[in-house]
Amino acid sequence: MDQRFLSAFTDPAPIRMLGRLVSPFSMLRRVQLESVESPFVVSTKEVRPLDLLIAVKICAGEPIGKLSLKDHYYLGRMSATEVYFVKQMSRFAEFVLVESWPKFWDKKAKHHNSTGMPWVLTVVCNLMKHGVSEERAWTMPESQAIWLHSCFAISEGADMKVLTKEDEDLINKLETE
Repeated sequence: MDQRFLSAFTDPAPIRMLGRLVSPFSMLRRVQLESVESPFVVSTKEVRPLDLLIAVKICAGEPIGKLSLKDHYYLGRMSATEVYFVKQMSRFAEFVLVESWPKFWDKKAKHHNSTGMPWVLTVVCNLMKHGVSEERAWTMPESQAIWLHSCFAISEGADMKVLTKEDEDLINKLETE
């Protein structure tokens, strides 16, 4: 079975990050990060310690207003020790679980959203259309939401095929030979 699928559906437990308990990354958290133009979802920006702290606070469901003593402690630690900052960034990247999303065969077709609808909302609405509650659609781990959305789309006739890890490894092997 595809390792990305298994990873997505092995429900991640909440983890402690920068002194906060953060729940699994969800579509809701992605939208909240997009609303503050976080470099974790707007890839053109460089990530600073404050960006990571804000992302973690959002994912912990905390307001991002005035910085607390705890916030200043973690900001100072990340600013003073690059190794610590890089480690925390890596932990956050693993927490997001984008590596657990399905990958698809590229058919060299134009891949764009012709509706103008935000893709996050399209995923959430598709989940709700198929019986997932609105709350669950917004708060389930994002990688699960993407897998389910893809499965529903394929079952309704979307022309896409999942690229398994084994397929990807074979392609990489053939390219190197």
